[in-house]
Amino acid sequence: MPRAIEITVEFTPDLEVGGYVAYCPELDIATEGETIEAAMAMMKEAAEGYLELVGLDTLPTHRFGKRVVRKLSLMANV
Repeated sequence: MPRAIEITVEFTPDLEVGGYVAYCPELDIATEGETIEAAMAMMKEAAEGYLELVGLDTLPTHRFGKRVVRKLSLMANV
C-alpha cells in the first residue's frame, strides 16, 4: 500500500557547471537540474526509484523526524 512521506531537499548552485545540485539527507541521495524546478523533478524521480528499490521499511525511522537547519559563520585558519 502506498504511503505518503515528506523528505527534505537542499539546493546548492553548481558554480562550475551551472544549474543546481539537489540533496536529500533522509535518503542520502543527490541529483541535479538546470533550474530548481528541474532539480526538484529529478529528485522526485530519484527518491521514488530509490524507495522502490530499497523499500521504506529498510530505512531507520529517525531519518524522518523534524530537522532544524541553521547557518553558522566562522573563521577558519587554514
